[in-house]
Amino acid sequence: MQAQVLAGVNFAVATADPKPTSLIPPAISPARESENYRVKQTGTRLTEAEFAEVEAAAADEGTNISAWIREAILARLRAAQRVNTDPILLAELMAIRSLILNLFAAASKGPLTDESLRKMLVYADSVKQQKADEFLVKLRAGGGAKPPKETP
Repeated sequence: MQAQVLAGVNFAVATADPKPTSLIPPAISPARESENYRVKQTGTRLTEAEFAEVEAAAADEGTNISAWIREAILARLRAAQRVNTDPILLAELMAIRSLILNLFAAASKGPLTDESLRKMLVYADSVKQQKADEFLVKLRAGGGAKPPKETP
């Protein structure tokens, strides 16, 4: 109980908290300041048919329409940021790389024979897909564009 005197009249105010309540709103909580709290919004207009497609897709995934649209937008943005690499072209480049490295290594030891060249070509063809796959895995894992180490 607090006693207050106002214009010569005593008032008794019952409060559970001995501190007076503030008229100033509290500061934004730390949870709202974090990046995990979504504060921006946008909108779009859809035809009835488009809306039905979106609604069905969201229902199929067991989520609401807003969450489905948000995830679809973010997935598209993130996919666009990935490096688009043609896997066949990359495999051929890895074969050429392997062949060149092995040619220089063998040539530094002496003359090359037709048989050694054929063996190098067969080896380069046999490992090109594996080397390309390793390169892409490393690239997508954030390891940069450094190719895998060569093993003749």
